[in-house]
Amino acid sequence: MDVRDAILRRRSVRRFDRDRAVPRELLLEVLDAGRWAPSSCNLQTWDFVVVEDADQRRELAREVRSLLLAPMGVFVVYDRELAREGHGNIQSAAACIMNMLLAATARGLGSLWVNALGERARVRELLGLPAEHEVLALVCLGWPAGGEAPPAPERRPLADVVHWNRFRAQGSLPRSPDPDDWTLAQIGSYLRRKLQSGTRFDKPDPGFFEPVMEAVRAHLGAGEPEFRLLDVLPGPGLFTEALRKAYPRAALAVMESSAASHFFCERRCGAPLGFVPFPEAEGARIAAACAPAGAAAPSRETGGLAVVPSVLPAPALAAGQFDAATVLFRLEGLPRALRPRLLQEVAARVRPGGSVLIAYTSRRSWQLPAYALRRRLGRDTVEYAPAPDGNIIGPYEALAPGAVRRLARACGLVGEGETRLQPLPDFRIIGPRLRGAGAGVRVLGRLAAIACALLRPAAGLLQPLARIRIVCLRRA
Repeated sequence: MDVRDAILRRRSVRRFDRDRAVPRELLLEVLDAGRWAPSSCNLQTWDFVVVEDADQRRELAREVRSLLLAPMGVFVVYDRELAREGHGNIQSAAACIMNMLLAATARGLGSLWVNALGERARVRELLGLPAEHEVLALVCLGWPAGGEAPPAPERRPLADVVHWNRFRAQGSLPRSPDPDDWTLAQIGSYLRRKLQSGTRFDKPDPGFFEPVMEAVRAHLGAGEPEFRLLDVLPGPGLFTEALRKAYPRAALAVMESSAASHFFCERRCGAPLGFVPFPEAEGARIAAACAPAGAAAPSRETGGLAVVPSVLPAPALAAGQFDAATVLFRLEGLPRALRPRLLQEVAARVRPGGSVLIAYTSRRSWQLPAYALRRRLGRDTVEYAPAPDGNIIGPYEALAPGAVRRLARACGLVGEGETRLQPLPDFRIIGPRLRGAGAGVRVLGRLAAIACALLRPAAGLLQPLARIRIVCLRRA
């Protein structure tokens, strides 16, 4: 395998054959490739800590859960006192890791570069690092489960990332989680980049996802055999997949702003989905971006592996023909000026008497103080948007219940019922996220957990302050 093939075929593998060991000589070959990476002033500021001992692995996995994904884990550390100018020590160790990943790919191994290391001070202690050394990342190594690496993700076009002489703003994305700082095109671009990572976004917080889906099924009912359902802006398709399972005979379609999102949801559901472009003005552009039938073929750019199809299905049902539509945590991610337009479009797609289900995060809850804490932890960019679940990606802001009611009335939607969830935080979910925070934040987290435990018997009285609201509306 030549260098270009290794570059194109390298994947972030998350499913390894944990029963198949990596031979010592093959591991040393991968580490030796890392040793030959370029380094600042040839100081070679890296070291490798290979974790083989079972007890050591279990202890480290309390902080770095990814360590248990693969049969072999290598912590790459660097000397933070040498080559500090311009982060030369970090750049050198990062180049070393890339050499390791390519060498692993060339020998048929899977690899995963992990930078989520929990409480780094504890990791340093367990690895026995000297004071001047720091952990940069964990490299998981092993044989891919099933013998093959994941399919090739797409990449941003070369024309978008190459700048001649001066940087162009084209293609740049906002860092803010405020939806008003984004355009619809930028939101779509960000979503495509996240989906292109190949991640399925399939690990929802059970304390969030399961109660929401239970409420959705309660409001929508059993569904007739010819039930026609529209899922609006599904993003990574977590709820779309659940709706397909709940209503296997329904005519299910998605309203999306990009063809890539539709294809991602369709692959996830394992069944054809109808496609409704939003907004309508984007329909021609989206259709033009899709190849004619039979034109999608694996390309050299993706390592010769299959990519997502590029042929859209026939148009979904016409306006006014869907029995129900779901807008699940999507209003919060749109610029404020687009929210009325979205709901008007959704209402127009539903037949008279049909249902529109809106789930959203309420501002009148513990959402805002929780987000203030995230900001104190430095997590105030779009990557850490204050959504109730990590599967909801992109800019995000909680909504005032009164504003949602006004939007619904303006579109001719009449309220029929509401479910409220999470009147108190669930520290089974929040607690682990505070492990990498400072001692002061962890103490505050423990105090908040105690306060919530004391308030739990009164949770029924706190329903007006619930974080999650699921509103069932009917088109007049």
